[in-house]
Amino acid sequence: MFYGFTLAQTWRYFRTYPKDRWSMKALVAFLWTLDTAQLALVAASIYHYTIVWQGDITMSSHVSKTFEASMGMTSIIAFLVQLTYAHRIWRLSFGNILVTFFIVLLALAALGSGGAMVVKTVRDPLWDSTHVSNLPASSFYLSSMACDFLIAATQVYLFHKSRTGIGRLGGLITRLTVLVVNVGLITTIDVTLFLILFLVCPHNGAFLVPYILMSHCYLNSFLSVLNSRHELRELVDNDDYACPSIYTIASELA
Repeated sequence: MFYGFTLAQTWRYFRTYPKDRWSMKALVAFLWTLDTAQLALVAASIYHYTIVWQGDITMSSHVSKTFEASMGMTSIIAFLVQLTYAHRIWRLSFGNILVTFFIVLLALAALGSGGAMVVKTVRDPLWDSTHVSNLPASSFYLSSMACDFLIAATQVYLFHKSRTGIGRLGGLITRLTVLVVNVGLITTIDVTLFLILFLVCPHNGAFLVPYILMSHCYLNSFLSVLNSRHELRELVDNDDYACPSIYTIASELA
């Protein structure tokens, strides 16, 4: 279902914004390719466990190579989305190095912790040993949550800093705020659910559900922001009191 949303949003993006910069279109295409590869790897893992290794207790107790590869894909997708937001915030804040630095630092910490999870799993691929690797897993998800929160909070602050209370600008800022908060909640809820399930019941595999969905959550949240620009720009263009800062915000969401 989530991948269906990804396909629909990707199709809408390329159909609605054909004049976007080639770099943005290339990024969207690359993220969609990674997300598709992640889904294919997870599907291959399910095929191995349910068909190829059915009844083989020894093989079923191991984390498959395809699932290990999907773990790497998830970390890369999350990192690229967070890095893109960091670049947008740097431009929206007119080059605020401090906040951009912390966002990039947290994104790198999440990527490094995600890589450590993969390395730990490759070295000790038994499912029963997954609870031993809770340190890199906890580091990955805590740094991801902190990064996502900082991204959302910074954008809300920048939006409200441009509020003038004149005309329909207040309504536009409110819509931007709701959009950013809702988008941030998608990934935050998924990450929080994984962390809780991983720490509380690491042996029943329940934590795999939010983990598998994580890359789809990041990509769908990113695409929803990109695809909201048409409606936001209409609000700006129809506002008789639109100011340069609001035009900057709407354009930087592109």
